[in-house]
Amino acid sequence: MKVLGIVASHRQLGNTEILVKEALSSAEKNGAEVEIMRWTDYEINSCEGLATCLFSGKGCKHRDKDDHHYLLEKIYQCDGLVFGAPCYLLEVPAIVKQFIDRLFVLMSSPPERSGKPAAIIVPYATRGWTTYAMLQPNLMLLYLGMEVIDRALIHIQGMSEVAGDQRALERAQNIGMEVVKAISTGNTSYQGDPGICPICHDRHIRIFKDNKTVECGLCGIRGKIEIEDGKIRVNFFEDHIEWHRFSEKNMHHHHTYEIKPSKDYFAKTWPLLKDKRKKYKDYLNIDPQALEERR
Repeated sequence: MKVLGIVASHRQLGNTEILVKEALSSAEKNGAEVEIMRWTDYEINSCEGLATCLFSGKGCKHRDKDDHHYLLEKIYQCDGLVFGAPCYLLEVPAIVKQFIDRLFVLMSSPPERSGKPAAIIVPYATRGWTTYAMLQPNLMLLYLGMEVIDRALIHIQGMSEVAGDQRALERAQNIGMEVVKAISTGNTSYQGDPGICPICHDRHIRIFKDNKTVECGLCGIRGKIEIEDGKIRVNFFEDHIEWHRFSEKNMHHHHTYEIKPSKDYFAKTWPLLKDKRKKYKDYLNIDPQALEERR
């Protein structure tokens, strides 16, 4: 079995890398072959939003120009994943969103749900500034069809300080063992701290305009807020849980009936829109050459 560790941080041997390596060391001691990658050592170009990967059938135009496809293949090839990223201003670094945006290419050929176990480790410095720390890692892993079995927010402030925090190191060790156990047994049930949403295990609830219905902002499942013994809980609708945003059948429906038909609509409307947009071409023109000269 192979466990891949991903470090989505620019800092070498920082808290994120130390924690991921601790988890991998534990996984290795429990029989796994391990590998680590620091995403910031690779090039991930921005998605240009042209949807040519969807409409042309040729894949992403950047596929042979950067490392995104290579990094994606490494995820596909592993049996389990430990994903680490620091939390800065409420969320993880931009490179994670950069990678996620390029997953638009999967709209033309969505991945089958792999069911592979994955865990998330996020070190952070300031309490109360982690609101969206798990949002993007959850989004990425769920979209790729993986099962998030644990998530750890680890409070640590100084550079590489976690190397001396035995409690934090043991938490990472446990995550490594959990991933190996999940691979070995096939049991990918969630082992982390309980959240509100039964799918992503986060607590980000969106309130609808009727001020009655709520929704998990990530998973798209709806329900009603209830108060039990003075505590807030959400009673999610069973049919919504079954059709959550990242379920296999919802992903199939989304790609088949919402995304693919847009190709014909685009081909039909583009000639007209192409002509209409001419009026904006020279208005407040953004000159790339002028920007280059300024540099």
